[in-house]
Amino acid sequence: MRFFVFARSEYDQPVSRQGVVDAADADAATEEARERFGDRLEVRLVPEASVRWIVGPLPAEKLPEGEVPA
Repeated sequence: MRFFVFARSEYDQPVSRQGVVDAADADAATEEARERFGDRLEVRLVPEASVRWIVGPLPAEKLPEGEVPA
């Protein structure tokens, strides 16, 4: 399963997309996100299957700096 990771480091910052996690299930995704993004104040996982794309996702070469494609 693929999950989008949204997070912020301070309350006055907006929650923004930080990356993606590919894992066997939600529990495994939670653990991986905790390892990769656990230094943030707030982290949210959104299953890709629950997202309704209006405009498709960016290709790997256009991802924001620091975001690693799965």
